[in-house]
Amino acid sequence: MPAPIYKGTFPVVISEATKYFDRGKIEFVRTQVYIRTSVVTGDIGSANSLQIDGKTLSLTSINVNTKDGLSEVTQTFSGGDSSAPEVYEVVATCSEEPISTHPAFTVSTGIYDELSIVDAAGSANVNFDESNVFISFAKTAENNFFGVSSYLSPQVQYRRIYSTGIEPTITETGNVGYIFDNPEGYPPTIGSGRTWLQVSVVIKNNGNQKTGSGQFEITEEYRGSGINGWNPYIYPTA
Repeated sequence: MPAPIYKGTFPVVISEATKYFDRGKIEFVRTQVYIRTSVVTGDIGSANSLQIDGKTLSLTSINVNTKDGLSEVTQTFSGGDSSAPEVYEVVATCSEEPISTHPAFTVSTGIYDELSIVDAAGSANVNFDESNVFISFAKTAENNFFGVSSYLSPQVQYRRIYSTGIEPTITETGNVGYIFDNPEGYPPTIGSGRTWLQVSVVIKNNGNQKTGSGQFEITEEYRGSGINGWNPYIYPTA
């Protein structure tokens, strides 16, 4: 197969494409053909950038393919819109917990049929060790408690996803492991006495990593507590 014929003055632009992603990321890909000895590219991680729709994109990838004295150069520029709208995600699940940690295990909460679990099983049918630590329910336990050792505890997770054009600092990451009554954004209502714990912050740079410029996508994740809230003697309060 004969080599392709390129018309015009080198370098020849053979393709340009702009992609718009969710949450503000913009990617621009340009492919040019150079005479092999005259290839010119920018440096990844440098301030080399271009403007797309008024947004600054930085050079993030270079691919060079050389054949028959010509070099095909593909450069990818990434960046985006720091004013992209915030996104909120809520996931409600259940996780297995020891039955003795249930909030109504020994004291009625007024939610579960007005009885504690011990009372519902019959206190004489609940086995404790010498340190008063729960062991098991006896075969004679009432209300089908025999064999029960755990329960499914409701768990709610809330994620706030937003974009910024400023390199994140301790302001965005310094509250992991802290208690929040009301995280920013639109968290779901989780009931009186319950609180949130920030469990993670994920930062994704869609621009120029070396210079700290570009578009940063930040995901904050919070976990809802049980009915008594997160213990302030274990976790600090934001």
